Order: sequence, then C-alpha cells, then structure tokens
Amino acid sequence: MRIVMVSTGSPPDPFGGIGTYLEGLLGAVRPEDADVHLVGSSRHRELPRLSRYGGATVRRVPATLPWSRAPLPRSRLAMLIAVARLNLAGVRYARRLRTRGKVDLVAVHDWMCAPAGLVCALLFRMPVCYHVHSAETFHGDGSRGPIAALGRLLNRALSGRARLVVVPSSDTVSAVPHLAGRPDVVVVSHGAGKAWRMDCPDDAERAVVRDKVRSSYGIPEGRRLVVFAGRYAPHKGVTELVEAVRRMRDDGVDVSVVMAGTGWPDVAHDQRLRERVTQLGLDGRVHLLGRYLDTAELRDHLVAADACAFPSSYEPFGFVALEAMALRARTVVGPGFDEAVVGSAEGACLRTATVEPADLAAAVRQALGDDDPALGDRARRYVLDHHSWEAAAARTLQVYAEAVRR
Repeated sequence: MRIVMVSTGSPPDPFGGIGTYLEGLLGAVRPEDADVHLVGSSRHRELPRLSRYGGATVRRVPATLPWSRAPLPRSRLAMLIAVARLNLAGVRYARRLRTRGKVDLVAVHDWMCAPAGLVCALLFRMPVCYHVHSAETFHGDGSRGPIAALGRLLNRALSGRARLVVVPSSDTVSAVPHLAGRPDVVVVSHGAGKAWRMDCPDDAERAVVRDKVRSSYGIPEGRRLVVFAGRYAPHKGVTELVEAVRRMRDDGVDVSVVMAGTGWPDVAHDQRLRERVTQLGLDGRVHLLGRYLDTAELRDHLVAADACAFPSSYEPFGFVALEAMALRARTVVGPGFDEAVVGSAEGACLRTATVEPADLAAAVRQALGDDDPALGDRARRYVLDHHSWEAAAARTLQVYAEAVRR
C-alpha cells in the first residue's frame, strides 16, 4: 500500500503536536508494511529536501519563523503563505507519484492541509483519509476570528469528502459538531509523544538532573518545583496555574513554577501572562520562558520536577502529559484531558474537575505530598501499557486499508 501524507510538521525534532505525532508514527512504520511518503513543513533548512526517516520517504518544505515577533497582521499573512506553499507541494507530489505508479491513499493531517486533500479527492479522484487532530477551532477562544472560521470551513469540507475521518480520542468526536454519530469516524489513540526519545533515569541520575535544572533558575533547596510545558493559550489553563501558585504561596507552600512555551502566533498572551505574574508578586517564583524546549531540555525539566501540571480545559490528546508520566513525574491534568488517554480513573495521574485555581492548587499540593508515593510508578506503567507507537502505527495502517476498500 502506497500512502502520501500531507502535514504541517515533519521529522526530525519537529515543533508542535502534529509533528510529534508523525515523528513517532513514522518511526514505528516498517517499510514492508507500507510505502509511506510524507510532505511536511520543516524548520531545519540544513536538511535535504528529500530523505528517508524510519520507514518513510520525507519531502520537506522549509518553513522558518522570521515573522514570529512581527506585528500580528504580518505574522498571519506569512503563516498563510507558508501553508499555501505546503498544500501546493503536497498536491504536486501526490500527482507526480500518481503518474508514475499507483497511489492507494492520501492521508491529510488537520485543516491547514485540507486544501491539498480536497484537490486530491475532487480533481484527482484519489481516496483521502482525514486526520482531525484538534477541535480547537470549535472550542472557546480558539473558535474566534477569521482564521478559526476558515479552519471550521475546511474541516467540514474535507470531512464530507474523505472516506474515513481519524481522531485521537472520543472527546475529539464530541467536540467537533459535524463528526458526532457518523459511522465513518474512527478513534485511533496515539503513542506517548516523544517519550520514546526520553530515557527514564535511575535515582542517581534523577538527582543530578534535578540539581542542574534547579540551579539554573536559582531555586533554593527545600522549595518544590512544578513544571508546565505547552502553549500560552487560555484553554491551556496558564493563567489559572499562576493564580494557583499565588494561593499555594499564601497557604505557606514553598513552590516555584517553570512554564516553558509561548503563545505564538498570538504573542499578546505572553505579555498578559507576564503582567499577571508581576501583579501577583510572583516574579521570583514563576519563570516564564517564552520559548519551547528541545527534546533533551524538556526531558530534563520533566525529570527535575517535583510535580508537573497541565491544567487544560480542552486538550485534543495531550502528548506532554504522557511524556511526563512516562518519566515517572507526578502529574496533574485539567478536565480537558480524556480520562481514557491519561488513565486518571486508574490512578495514573491526578485530574481536576475544573480549571479553577482553588481546585488546581489543591491537586498540585496533593501531587507534591507524600500520601501516594507510588503515583509516579503507576504513571509510567500506564503509559508503557497503553501508548506504544508500534500499536498506533499498526492500527493506523488497518484504518488506511479500510479506507482504500471503501
């Protein structure tokens, strides 16, 4: 079976959830199982445009971010141009392969690549499978504005033309209005993000990493460290986490929080968050990095944490929580995480009922306490048992074969 994928991310070491997904998935696909070709954006301009990764051929479309700190209109325009280039490259590559030989399926990842999927389905009559990775354009603040409206339009259009629609969790189905109750929607769980690239340390290494990370922020001995990683967006619960720190401080809990990430492309979130930290007098306790961590840095921060907190009110899947859990981190997640993904009902993590700062503060204090010393071990065991990329790849190829037969 020959498959052409079009995506906003491509390995190696991509930013963003979709890129992380494809890095794990393609790394687990064996060449004898499928002939996979990926057309995806890449931030690594030094890499060859065409090369092999795992069991796949990767056609990279360079996309750097020189506009990331530009004014918003210019930033949006640059993004649209980059996405248009990616879709055009995907269409050309799929058509070229089709003229040289049979293409069994085109797999399109999320709405930004939907134009390529629509062209392949309507003009070239190729079978298309559509991956809906997120319902953010239908949810809360992410549903506002012309970009979100365009996302909903493209999402609906390709969902109606694809042979099968693939989602990562049942919560995603319920969050996208036009997917509920449809027989052509299939849930395929992902693997555990970049956890396969992060060795879980023994106690001796953990102590060394802990001291290194804490010293880099000047965190005194005896103060507890909480780590967050993700986008500075309202639905990620970042403001509520800052408010929870203030509550814990007022209650006598000595804690610091490192928050890795950025609100880009809407960097106004970064400034508002910094202002709120200052207003609450938390400048020495809340460290806003304003950037994403590379894989090695992220691993060290998750290992060094006394607890990790990801208080999202909506989360399409939640790679970073699973990565933390795989490293035996005592992890708190918000109500936006699907229980079936993070295993909260089985005691693999602590899941709050709301994103209210009081609830979050209570859960973080519980994670920092000594009442449940086996929490980290249960977390790692759950991830290893339920979220392997090999299982995700096998199930995905089964779904693709079903789409071809339709």
